Amino acid sequence: MTTPWTVDDRRAAATGSPAPHLVVPAGTDLLALARPWYGGAGWLLSPADARARTLPVVAVGARFRGARVQAPVVVPRLELAPGQVVEGPLASGGPAAASAVAHAGLRPDVDTYRMPGDPASVAWATAAARHCGGAVVAGADVVAPRALDAAVRLTVYAPRPADLTDVAALLHAALPLARPVRTDAAPDDGADAIRHDVDYDGAVVVRPEVAGAAMPPALRTVDWRRVGPHACTVAWLAPLPDDDPARDLLALRRAAPWLARAARALRDGLDGTVLDAEGFVVDDAALAALAAGR
Repeated sequence: MTTPWTVDDRRAAATGSPAPHLVVPAGTDLLALARPWYGGAGWLLSPADARARTLPVVAVGARFRGARVQAPVVVPRLELAPGQVVEGPLASGGPAAASAVAHAGLRPDVDTYRMPGDPASVAWATAAARHCGGAVVAGADVVAPRALDAAVRLTVYAPRPADLTDVAALLHAALPLARPVRTDAAPDDGADAIRHDVDYDGAVVVRPEVAGAAMPPALRTVDWRRVGPHACTVAWLAPLPDDDPARDLLALRRAAPWLARAARALRDGLDGTVLDAEGFVVDDAALAALAAGR
């Protein structure tokens, strides 16, 4: 739970241009959220070590009569990359936590982290908030990104390749109305993807990709037997563009079960791993949420 502000929190709030804060459900493993973007991320000072340094100490000697002295509050520090250091969880969530709870619908039990202000760190914080159900707070601005937004493109990374015929066979049950299509302007080259139209809600397009040497950092956290350089993308194509974001969101929610079914079929058939559009692993629970349009 949040506690009263510390001196450092008051000082940061008085600067006039407060640093952005990442607010996440209490107990969230921040290092696990960092490594899909920053493979070398690590604690400069872990929460456990910070707590140990903050514990009260007992002065030794008759002169002090066992007086207890409170050590200074020590804040954990997580280095994303050289020069990009996140501080927290803070002893108090302060106004950032209160804003996230009030305006983003988060539960009161949260952890708050002070972010560096560079664009790359803020972009990661926004993606991390989307992935774990948190929010990014900068002054009066509260951004609570929807997890569904990262599902517009899912990618299955597998240890073995699959051509279009293999993909079509794996998707036969998941996307029963799918058909081979050409996705670029060279129709004479033949089909290169599988397309499943969703009435009034766009389409799901699945395409085998050319294998690459580099793989996203998140795959380093997965059993090596379930990853590889052979990728298939499962992408949602919105219906005809309009100026109504609410309508697009409704269309994506209705198309989401098809995305989840296609990604699960490819993952299981190829012994692979699913990543979302922001490079985070999509597990069974996340696929279930996607199938429910959340």
